[in-house]
Amino acid sequence: MMSQGSRRSALHEISPDSMGESGGLAFRLLISPAAGRMRHLQPVHFVDGVEWVEAGQTVAVIEQGSAEIEVRSPVDARVSGILVRDGEPVAPGQPLVWLDEAPQRPGPNPGGSP
Repeated sequence: MMSQGSRRSALHEISPDSMGESGGLAFRLLISPAAGRMRHLQPVHFVDGVEWVEAGQTVAVIEQGSAEIEVRSPVDARVSGILVRDGEPVAPGQPLVWLDEAPQRPGPNPGGSP
């Protein structure tokens, strides 16, 4: 099993804009840029039990043998659905993650209480 440090050195850089397919409404599908196995990354931002991603944030990795390709969000959005299970094979162009662009990310509670 490779360590996280050695895995990162084999990553291919692909523009996040090339991975997001707009649905014509207020949602976007992140698609697989290549064939391989999908690996989910740990969520970074949660607000009220909902995961939020920022533009440029890596949300998944496509493993191709010893190489990995990052799947990044092209926009700030709420994660509305994961369409492929961790470890499943994916094909190029296959939808992976459903992002909802419409809602605004809630800020910290103005009253200061949890």
